[in-house]
Amino acid sequence: MKKSEAPHINKGISPMSALMLFFTKMFHLLVEHTNLYYQQHLDGQAGPRPRLPDITLPSMMTFIDLPLQMGHELRETLRDYWSRFTQLHIPFYGETTTRDGFLHILRFLYFAENSHRPDESEEYDRIRKL
Repeated sequence: MKKSEAPHINKGISPMSALMLFFTKMFHLLVEHTNLYYQQHLDGQAGPRPRLPDITLPSMMTFIDLPLQMGHELRETLRDYWSRFTQLHIPFYGETTTRDGFLHILRFLYFAENSHRPDESEEYDRIRKL
């Protein structure tokens, strides 16, 4: 690597900081497209609907982190991670984010804008949005 290619990366940078340099743009795109997809959903609904707050960068980062943690504590359903039943209760999830906030992002998580559809003559590639 030439010095001019990445002047902000040096021997003193932590692995997490280096990783975030790469993923920060991806998180910003996820936030942008997820909020846009939610707005398109609201625009397609009949009548006025209450609008939930926009998804923020910190909430998206938390959303991406939680499934990693969930892999260590398997439950029957997603809702069980926020359960208040004594036998299922794990305070971490409720202290990190709300169940409804997590499910909202999950429902509207979007990677690409809908307005950029392929030409009808092109073969449809289901993975193109990733």
